Amino acid sequence: MTVDLRIASYNVLADAYIKPGWFPHTPADLLRPRSRHAPLARRILGLDADIVCLQEVEPDSFAALEKALAPRGYVGVMAQKQQGRPDGCAVFHRLERSTGHRVHHFNDRLEDGRVSGHLALILDFDAGGSRLRVACTHLRWDRPDRPVAQHQGMQQATEFITEVLRKDPEALWIVCGDFNARPGEPLVQAFEAAGLIDAYAGRHQPTCNANGIPKAIDFLFHSRALRAWPDRLPLLEALTPMPSEQEPSDHLPIAARLSPAL
Repeated sequence: MTVDLRIASYNVLADAYIKPGWFPHTPADLLRPRSRHAPLARRILGLDADIVCLQEVEPDSFAALEKALAPRGYVGVMAQKQQGRPDGCAVFHRLERSTGHRVHHFNDRLEDGRVSGHLALILDFDAGGSRLRVACTHLRWDRPDRPVAQHQGMQQATEFITEVLRKDPEALWIVCGDFNARPGEPLVQAFEAAGLIDAYAGRHQPTCNANGIPKAIDFLFHSRALRAWPDRLPLLEALTPMPSEQEPSDHLPIAARLSPAL
């Protein structure tokens, strides 16, 4: 096994989901459609990651990022959500041994009976004879008072673990994204119970401050055969402007170096 790489996960904030009233501390010019494409590209390149998993990516932002990242050796793939949603997940990587990708659309239902349209984008790599599988996803937010069994994000997590993760137990797994859950909550515990390790376990810092509440809701899980050295994040407080001139999204990116466990 020759896995030795840096991986990052980043919710880049879709323009379609921006309402200026939700970002009272952000200058209006930073919220104009497409104005964040160049700053996002610079922020992503600054992570110097071999694999970058992105959430809330719209087709035009994917095209802009692809143009900016390609000269640095990155290849990208995007999968858009169903049900007319404007965004999806994307993965950019600069690894030579990519062996393909696939999309898993979740079967969880909305209150009107339609499937949610959410997905997990899964890329495969040859890691020196081992199979490395990287999954990027954005699990649905749900009310915190909803029973665990009915929680839509939990339903998606359970489906992913059952239908994807456990059907390929021999692979080296990395699963990351915006989970809309906090450390210690049942959804996070489900991935740990499935045998994955939280790269930031015991070292979580807030990754967003929606509604003035700093919280860690972005995760990077990996197989036990790997060891992680996670990046320390910038300080994020209740009134820290997000997005800002320094941070072009309402989330901070998370990143870690991964190598074989001893």
